[in-house]
Amino acid sequence: MDFKRLRILRELADRGTVGATAEAMKVTPSAVSQQLKTLQEELGVVLVEKSGRGVRLTEAGLAMAGAAAEVSTALARAEATIDTYRRGWQTHVKAAFFPSAAEMFLPGLLHRVKAIDGLRFQAHFEDPNVAGFAGLTADYDIVLAHSVDGPDVFARLGLTVVPLLEEPLDVAIPEGHALAGKATLRAEDVIGFPWMGVPEGFPFDTVLRQIEVQADSPADRAQLFPDLRVLEALVSAGHGLSLLPRYTALKNQGRGFVLRPLEGGQSQPQHRCPRASRRCCPDHHPAGAHHAPGRGAVSRRGPGAA
Repeated sequence: MDFKRLRILRELADRGTVGATAEAMKVTPSAVSQQLKTLQEELGVVLVEKSGRGVRLTEAGLAMAGAAAEVSTALARAEATIDTYRRGWQTHVKAAFFPSAAEMFLPGLLHRVKAIDGLRFQAHFEDPNVAGFAGLTADYDIVLAHSVDGPDVFARLGLTVVPLLEEPLDVAIPEGHALAGKATLRAEDVIGFPWMGVPEGFPFDTVLRQIEVQADSPADRAQLFPDLRVLEALVSAGHGLSLLPRYTALKNQGRGFVLRPLEGGQSQPQHRCPRASRRCCPDHHPAGAHHAPGRGAVSRRGPGAA
């Protein structure tokens, strides 16, 4: 059994399409298809079947993809072990951060990882919608993710999830606004004003939809941006209200906007932050970097030498 072919199967399980698998492995789609066909002939079972215009893994294919991940983790662990004797313990960890998580936690995290001899830590910027976080695990050891629906959103996708943080979402209001004098707000208070929102599929939009249900009225989504600093600037300029994560926005409160919570029973939205790893790689251990507070993280790659 050729491990390279098993790796292709594993990549297909993670990425979903032959095209994406080929791009990740820097080969042609026809080469991927040929290697999968050869692997099926070697094993004597059907691993892949047609599904619409693409393919999907059969039950046997999913089982073999899981086994391939375990083999990959074992090989990486073996390589790391021998490298420990050659040149001391070393490992390379790649992590994906969405913007506010990077702003809030990355500066302190980098101080902590500097104290770990042999650890090379690389942070990368990614900002997908909630559905896109799990797919990033094919390229990163850790993916900080976020969801207003909690860690089950990622656990249902075959990820082992460890919650890291729950961050309340508050309503951002321009200074001097009629609502700024209120200590707390109700859905009925805020629904009639223009909203500086986020695109559909981002978690804050889910909370705004909850407010619409509670107020029994649609919100006026005047502008849509996925960047929190842009939303803060728009609110500060008086263009409308927005939902912002309390801890990351609090330090900017007073620069043209104020934060007010929604009354407890009305919404109390939470920006939940789980950490997750592929269940097929339970021993994945990227040198403590998983413990960085963030919205959530997803990992499927085994530890390797730097």
